Amino acid sequence: MRFFGDTHINFVGTRRKAFILSGALIIAGLISLIVKGGPSLSIDFEGGTLIQVRFDKAVPIDELRKVIDETGYHGGEIQQFGAHNEYLIKVKKINEADYAASKLVSVLKSAYPNKTWNVVAEKEIPPDLSKKIEGGTMIKVETDSFPPLEEVKVRLKEHGLGLQAATMEGSNRCAFRLPFLGVESKVAEKIKAELMKEFPDRKIDIRRTETVGPKIGEELKSKAWAAIIISMIGILIYISWRFEFKFAVGAIVALIHDVTITVGIFSILNKELSLAIIAALLTIVGYSLNDTIVVFDRIRENFSLRRRESYENMVNISINESLSRTIITSLTTIIVILFLLFMGGEVIHDFAFALFVGVVVGTYSSVYVASPILIEWQSRSTTKKRSKR
Repeated sequence: MRFFGDTHINFVGTRRKAFILSGALIIAGLISLIVKGGPSLSIDFEGGTLIQVRFDKAVPIDELRKVIDETGYHGGEIQQFGAHNEYLIKVKKINEADYAASKLVSVLKSAYPNKTWNVVAEKEIPPDLSKKIEGGTMIKVETDSFPPLEEVKVRLKEHGLGLQAATMEGSNRCAFRLPFLGVESKVAEKIKAELMKEFPDRKIDIRRTETVGPKIGEELKSKAWAAIIISMIGILIYISWRFEFKFAVGAIVALIHDVTITVGIFSILNKELSLAIIAALLTIVGYSLNDTIVVFDRIRENFSLRRRESYENMVNISINESLSRTIITSLTTIIVILFLLFMGGEVIHDFAFALFVGVVVGTYSSVYVASPILIEWQSRSTTKKRSKR
């Protein structure tokens, strides 16, 4: 099936203008990323807690923010999600050591209100099962004159604070070792309780909660980038084996172009990168590669059939011959993505948006980036051969 008849569009002749357009989009995205200090990462990578809450009636966002601040989780993000009475509450990762230190000082101030307590050092201690050491937090606290240590231990226990060890370091300083308090896992529970307390006359439905620890977030971040890089290396090897190295370079440049522009657009629009978006980026890589290989196959066929044609003209003919398949594939894919984008709901909206941008840019790059790279490569190779004669 052919979407168009025989076309004679001069794609190759306009490649310089296409390079300028691509360069402008990439530079705009990079400037946005630099100004904002990198892409905006979701709690999948940053760590933190997300709560999707629905009220029977809309609640002013300022009131919600006030409630979140009162729980002690300052800097939380609140946004409407889908319906006017549904909200996403995002609380960034909370440092276990900082939380444990503030908790300890709070208890000490409550037990000894006439004293001034200062934290001089804090450190997370990972568990070591081989040495039978439980994980916890080391906190060093000092005051003008330290109360008897055994008395302090009793007071801490009375206030419900667990203690692994306590060692005096001079007359006014003590090193406490507390067990992990599991602060990340308690955020959602605390916010839920505070919302129900603040809005007792409202029906509140907690529709979703997600909690990711900072260490897991860092691990997911490194694995996500590793997945993208490994896929690129695999593609480079595969295309070099199936075609030639110059084809592999053209394909990789096009894929980097597609991913960079998509990430740049997300940065410009203040959209977060999540695991779902990484999945979308990998999908874009696969789609764009498939589109590019279709054109490359036609170029390779015509290279042996049209030896009298110039390389530039032969590439342009190949693009025109594969244009119908490219357009049909892209349109059918975009139709499905548009249904996801407008009817799939808020949860997959950004995923569908990333796919939409990626498919459009990927179709463009298979014509205006990957194929012209071959022409530039061939042109330089020919120039070098002539200069050696």
